Amino acid sequence: MKHIRSLWKKHKLGILITVSIVAIIYMSPLLWMFITSIRPTRDIYKFPPTIIPGEITLNNYVYVLTKMEGFKRYLLNSIVVTTATVIIVVVASAMGGYAFGVRRFKGQNFLFIAILSVLTLPYIMYLIPIYIMEDRLNLRNTWWGLILPYVALNLPWGLLIMRGAFSTVPLDIRDAAVIDGCNEFQMWYMVLLPIVRPAIAATTIITFVFAWQEYLFASTLMTKNEWQTLPVGVVWMRDELQTLVYGRIGAMIILSIIPVFILFLAFRRFFIEGLREGMIK
Repeated sequence: MKHIRSLWKKHKLGILITVSIVAIIYMSPLLWMFITSIRPTRDIYKFPPTIIPGEITLNNYVYVLTKMEGFKRYLLNSIVVTTATVIIVVVASAMGGYAFGVRRFKGQNFLFIAILSVLTLPYIMYLIPIYIMEDRLNLRNTWWGLILPYVALNLPWGLLIMRGAFSTVPLDIRDAAVIDGCNEFQMWYMVLLPIVRPAIAATTIITFVFAWQEYLFASTLMTKNEWQTLPVGVVWMRDELQTLVYGRIGAMIILSIIPVFILFLAFRRFFIEGLREGMIK
């Protein structure tokens, strides 16, 4: 640790410059998309192109929000599916993480490894079996048709993070809760959950990002237009525009990623701390 701190003090400026350059490179497509979304169409096709727009307009955003009815439906589908997925995963992983991290029972390690084995395979391999099951259960083209697969694919990550977080809670705290008269549920809900809030935030963000931006399952399981989520809906609306109206496409993309930025900015401190305490443990 001392060696790392000494390196940081000696090369602080160089590290900051390098990190800033890498950040600009990664952010440049997003920044260019945002600039495109606030340009009028004639300014987009101007040659030679310019980075700074000659004129700023919000007409593209107004058009997407008021005249593209499909966008509102896609937004609603994404909100419902993502919210339900996050709630189920967070609650289930918090309960499961408590069971695996605090309690002891026969076959505990084997069961936990079996659950984590889901992460060893590319999730695309689950698509055909899930498609067949949902087709037989008439779950395709419904919200639950996406919620259930998303929960199944994200729950192992949640359990991995929450188990590590619960296992770091000192035994003295649990003993004190028992002495004070807390039952099992009260100790979990009132004592331990507030302590592992960073892990809950990390699980929330990871699950939210996956469910909000997932494309493959949504495009395969939802074959009707009115059940599509935003990632698929943006592609459909791009084809609906028939011409490459980049300003409106950019506005759709920016609007679709704003919730992810808001969530991450709100919980960024807990997110980093939760990953450190949960997954490293």
